[in-house]
Amino acid sequence: MTDADPRPYLAAAAAGLTYNAPLGAERAADLVRRLAPTRPGWRALDLGCGNGELLLRLCATHGIAGDGVERDADAGTRARRRAVELGVADRVTFHSGEGDTWDRPADLVVNVGAGHIWGDTGQALAALHRLTAPGGRLLFAGGFYQADPGDQVRETFGELPGLAGLAQLTVDAGFRPLHVAASTLAEWDDFESDWRAGIERLGTPDARAFADRRRDEYLDGYRDVLGFGWLILTPA
Repeated sequence: MTDADPRPYLAAAAAGLTYNAPLGAERAADLVRRLAPTRPGWRALDLGCGNGELLLRLCATHGIAGDGVERDADAGTRARRRAVELGVADRVTFHSGEGDTWDRPADLVVNVGAGHIWGDTGQALAALHRLTAPGGRLLFAGGFYQADPGDQVRETFGELPGLAGLAQLTVDAGFRPLHVAASTLAEWDDFESDWRAGIERLGTPDARAFADRRRDEYLDGYRDVLGFGWLILTPA
Protein backbone atom coordinates (compact mmCIF):
# COMPACT_ATOMS: atom_id res chain seq x y z
CA MET A 1 0.00 0.00 0.00
CA THR A 2 1.21 3.48 -0.83
CA ASP A 3 0.07 6.98 -0.04
CA ALA A 4 -0.59 7.47 -3.75
CA ASP A 5 -3.45 4.96 -3.66
CA PRO A 6 -5.85 5.62 -0.74
CA ARG A 7 -8.34 2.89 -1.68
CA PRO A 8 -6.90 0.18 0.61
CA TYR A 9 -7.07 2.59 3.55
CA LEU A 10 -10.64 3.61 2.74
CA ALA A 11 -11.69 -0.03 2.56
CA ALA A 12 -10.01 -0.77 5.89
CA ALA A 13 -11.72 2.23 7.49
CA ALA A 14 -15.17 1.24 6.23
CA ALA A 15 -14.86 -2.46 7.07
CA GLY A 16 -15.23 -1.94 10.82
CA LEU A 17 -18.08 0.59 10.72
CA THR A 18 -21.74 -0.12 11.37
CA TYR A 19 -22.61 2.95 9.28
CA ASN A 20 -20.15 4.81 7.07
CA ALA A 21 -21.56 8.14 8.24
CA PRO A 22 -21.80 10.13 11.49
CA LEU A 23 -24.84 8.16 12.62
CA GLY A 24 -25.27 6.96 16.18
CA ALA A 25 -27.47 4.11 17.38
CA GLU A 26 -30.14 6.42 18.82
CA ARG A 27 -30.55 8.40 15.59
CA ALA A 28 -30.53 5.23 13.50
CA ALA A 29 -33.36 3.79 15.57
CA ASP A 30 -35.29 7.06 15.33
CA LEU A 31 -34.91 7.18 11.54
CA VAL A 32 -36.10 3.59 11.21
CA ARG A 33 -39.14 4.48 13.33
CA ARG A 34 -39.91 7.59 11.29
CA LEU A 35 -39.64 5.66 8.02
CA ALA A 36 -42.36 3.14 8.84
CA PRO A 37 -44.49 2.27 5.79
CA THR A 38 -47.68 4.28 5.38
CA ARG A 39 -49.43 1.61 3.29
CA PRO A 40 -49.09 -2.13 2.64
CA GLY A 41 -46.66 -3.47 0.08
CA TRP A 42 -43.88 -0.91 0.43
CA ARG A 43 -40.53 -1.75 -1.13
CA ALA A 44 -37.29 -0.07 -0.14
CA LEU A 45 -34.33 0.99 -2.27
CA ASP A 46 -30.91 2.10 -1.04
CA LEU A 47 -28.64 3.62 -3.70
CA GLY A 48 -24.98 3.61 -2.67
CA CYS A 49 -25.90 1.32 0.22
CA GLY A 50 -22.38 0.39 1.36
CA ASN A 51 -22.65 -2.54 3.76
CA GLY A 52 -26.44 -2.25 3.67
CA GLU A 53 -26.96 -1.94 7.41
CA LEU A 54 -29.58 0.82 7.34
CA LEU A 55 -31.55 -0.82 4.52
CA LEU A 56 -31.45 -4.16 6.31
CA ARG A 57 -32.69 -2.66 9.58
CA LEU A 58 -35.53 -0.90 7.78
CA CYS A 59 -36.59 -4.12 6.08
CA ALA A 60 -36.20 -6.28 9.19
CA THR A 61 -38.08 -3.86 11.45
CA HIS A 62 -40.98 -3.16 9.11
CA GLY A 63 -41.22 -6.54 7.38
CA ILE A 64 -40.71 -5.11 3.90
CA ALA A 65 -38.61 -6.15 0.90
CA GLY A 66 -35.87 -4.07 -0.65
CA ASP A 67 -32.97 -3.61 -3.02
CA GLY A 68 -29.52 -2.23 -2.33
CA VAL A 69 -27.17 -0.98 -5.03
CA GLU A 70 -23.43 -0.70 -4.33
CA ARG A 71 -20.42 -0.62 -6.62
CA ASP A 72 -17.93 -1.84 -3.99
CA ALA A 73 -17.87 -5.64 -4.23
CA ASP A 74 -16.46 -6.13 -0.72
CA ALA A 75 -19.22 -3.98 0.80
CA GLY A 76 -21.79 -5.98 -1.14
CA THR A 77 -20.39 -9.23 0.24
CA ARG A 78 -20.65 -7.90 3.80
CA ALA A 79 -24.22 -6.76 3.10
CA ARG A 80 -25.31 -10.20 1.88
CA ARG A 81 -23.71 -11.86 4.90
CA ARG A 82 -25.49 -9.45 7.23
CA ALA A 83 -28.81 -10.09 5.49
CA VAL A 84 -28.47 -13.76 6.38
CA GLU A 85 -27.69 -12.87 10.01
CA LEU A 86 -30.84 -10.73 10.24
CA GLY A 87 -33.01 -13.33 8.53
CA VAL A 88 -34.01 -11.13 5.59
CA ALA A 89 -31.89 -12.60 2.79
CA ASP A 90 -35.04 -13.92 1.13
CA ARG A 91 -36.46 -10.42 0.61
CA VAL A 92 -33.50 -8.05 0.38
CA THR A 93 -31.40 -8.21 -2.76
CA PHE A 94 -28.04 -6.50 -3.24
CA HIS A 95 -26.96 -5.48 -6.71
CA SER A 96 -23.41 -4.70 -7.81
CA GLY A 97 -23.23 -1.54 -9.88
CA GLU A 98 -23.59 2.22 -10.02
CA GLY A 99 -26.64 3.77 -8.41
CA ASP A 100 -27.23 6.14 -11.30
CA THR A 101 -28.09 3.21 -13.58
CA TRP A 102 -31.09 2.16 -11.46
CA ASP A 103 -34.44 3.17 -12.98
CA ARG A 104 -37.14 1.38 -10.94
CA PRO A 105 -38.96 3.63 -8.43
CA ALA A 106 -39.57 2.48 -4.87
CA ASP A 107 -41.80 3.56 -2.01
CA LEU A 108 -38.92 4.12 0.40
CA VAL A 109 -35.68 5.39 -1.10
CA VAL A 110 -32.46 5.85 0.87
CA ASN A 111 -29.39 7.82 -0.18
CA VAL A 112 -26.88 8.48 2.60
CA GLY A 113 -23.70 10.35 1.73
CA ALA A 114 -23.89 9.17 -1.88
CA GLY A 115 -25.41 12.08 -3.74
CA HIS A 116 -22.14 12.35 -5.68
CA ILE A 117 -23.36 9.39 -7.72
CA TRP A 118 -25.28 11.88 -9.87
CA GLY A 119 -23.03 14.93 -9.48
CA ASP A 120 -24.04 17.78 -7.18
CA THR A 121 -26.83 17.83 -4.60
CA GLY A 122 -29.38 19.34 -6.96
CA GLN A 123 -28.76 16.69 -9.60
CA ALA A 124 -28.96 13.95 -6.99
CA LEU A 125 -32.29 15.20 -5.66
CA ALA A 126 -33.74 15.48 -9.17
CA ALA A 127 -32.78 11.86 -9.88
CA LEU A 128 -34.08 10.67 -6.51
CA HIS A 129 -37.38 12.47 -7.06
CA ARG A 130 -37.92 10.37 -10.19
CA LEU A 131 -37.21 7.23 -8.17
CA THR A 132 -39.48 8.00 -5.20
CA ALA A 133 -43.02 6.75 -5.76
CA PRO A 134 -45.92 9.16 -5.15
CA GLY A 135 -46.80 9.15 -1.48
CA GLY A 136 -43.47 7.54 -0.66
CA ARG A 137 -40.50 8.72 1.36
CA LEU A 138 -36.88 9.60 0.64
CA LEU A 139 -34.20 9.57 3.32
CA PHE A 140 -31.51 11.88 1.98
CA ALA A 141 -28.37 12.57 3.99
CA GLY A 142 -25.42 14.69 2.98
CA GLY A 143 -22.93 17.35 3.89
CA PHE A 144 -23.49 21.04 4.60
CA TYR A 145 -21.48 23.82 6.21
CA GLN A 146 -22.56 24.73 9.72
CA ALA A 147 -19.79 27.33 10.01
CA ASP A 148 -17.69 29.26 7.52
CA PRO A 149 -15.06 26.86 6.14
CA GLY A 150 -11.44 27.79 5.74
CA ASP A 151 -9.80 27.63 2.36
CA GLN A 152 -8.45 24.11 2.92
CA VAL A 153 -11.81 22.74 4.06
CA ARG A 154 -13.57 24.36 1.11
CA GLU A 155 -10.97 22.94 -1.26
CA THR A 156 -11.50 19.46 0.18
CA PHE A 157 -15.30 19.40 0.32
CA GLY A 158 -16.22 21.95 -2.34
CA GLU A 159 -19.15 24.34 -2.31
CA LEU A 160 -21.86 23.22 0.09
CA PRO A 161 -24.98 25.00 1.37
CA GLY A 162 -25.96 25.54 4.97
CA LEU A 163 -28.64 23.32 6.48
CA ALA A 164 -31.41 25.74 5.49
CA GLY A 165 -30.00 25.85 1.98
CA LEU A 166 -29.91 22.06 1.84
CA ALA A 167 -33.56 21.90 2.87
CA GLN A 168 -34.43 24.49 0.22
CA LEU A 169 -32.70 22.39 -2.44
CA THR A 170 -35.03 19.52 -1.58
CA VAL A 171 -38.04 21.81 -2.00
CA ASP A 172 -36.67 23.07 -5.33
CA ALA A 173 -36.41 19.43 -6.46
CA GLY A 174 -40.09 18.80 -5.75
CA PHE A 175 -40.06 17.41 -2.23
CA ARG A 176 -41.65 18.46 1.03
CA PRO A 177 -39.35 18.06 4.07
CA LEU A 178 -40.99 16.07 6.86
CA HIS A 179 -37.96 15.84 9.14
CA VAL A 180 -34.71 17.83 9.11
CA ALA A 181 -31.89 17.15 11.56
CA ALA A 182 -28.10 17.14 11.75
CA SER A 183 -25.49 14.82 13.20
CA THR A 184 -24.24 15.90 16.61
CA LEU A 185 -20.61 16.64 17.37
CA ALA A 186 -20.52 13.44 19.44
CA GLU A 187 -21.69 11.43 16.43
CA TRP A 188 -18.98 13.05 14.33
CA ASP A 189 -16.27 12.36 16.93
CA ASP A 190 -17.29 8.70 17.22
CA PHE A 191 -17.46 8.26 13.46
CA GLU A 192 -14.07 9.84 12.81
CA SER A 193 -12.44 7.85 15.63
CA ASP A 194 -13.94 4.56 14.48
CA TRP A 195 -13.01 5.35 10.85
CA ARG A 196 -9.38 5.92 11.79
CA ALA A 197 -9.35 2.83 14.02
CA GLY A 198 -9.90 0.64 10.97
CA ILE A 199 -6.77 2.09 9.39
CA GLU A 200 -4.78 1.84 12.62
CA ARG A 201 -5.48 -1.90 12.68
CA LEU A 202 -3.42 -2.29 9.50
CA GLY A 203 -0.41 -1.51 11.70
CA THR A 204 1.93 -0.29 8.97
CA PRO A 205 3.88 3.00 9.06
CA ASP A 206 2.10 4.20 5.92
CA ALA A 207 -1.30 3.39 7.41
CA ARG A 208 -0.46 5.25 10.61
CA ALA A 209 0.72 8.25 8.61
CA PHE A 210 -2.57 8.22 6.67
CA ALA A 211 -4.56 8.04 9.93
CA ASP A 212 -2.48 10.88 11.39
CA ARG A 213 -3.28 13.11 8.43
CA ARG A 214 -6.98 12.35 8.69
CA ARG A 215 -6.97 13.11 12.43
CA ASP A 216 -5.24 16.45 11.84
CA GLU A 217 -7.59 17.34 8.97
CA TYR A 218 -10.56 16.66 11.21
CA LEU A 219 -9.45 18.18 14.50
CA ASP A 220 -7.72 21.21 12.97
CA GLY A 221 -10.03 21.63 10.00
CA TYR A 222 -13.60 20.45 9.56
CA ARG A 223 -14.59 19.45 13.11
CA ASP A 224 -17.67 21.54 13.99
CA VAL A 225 -17.52 23.12 10.50
CA LEU A 226 -18.74 20.35 8.22
CA GLY A 227 -22.22 19.19 9.12
CA PHE A 228 -24.16 16.15 8.01
CA GLY A 229 -27.89 16.57 7.47
CA TRP A 230 -30.62 13.93 7.70
CA LEU A 231 -33.78 14.77 5.77
CA ILE A 232 -36.94 12.69 5.39
CA LEU A 233 -38.80 13.91 2.33
CA THR A 234 -41.96 13.15 0.41
CA PRO A 235 -42.73 14.11 -3.18
CA ALA A 236 -44.86 17.25 -3.30
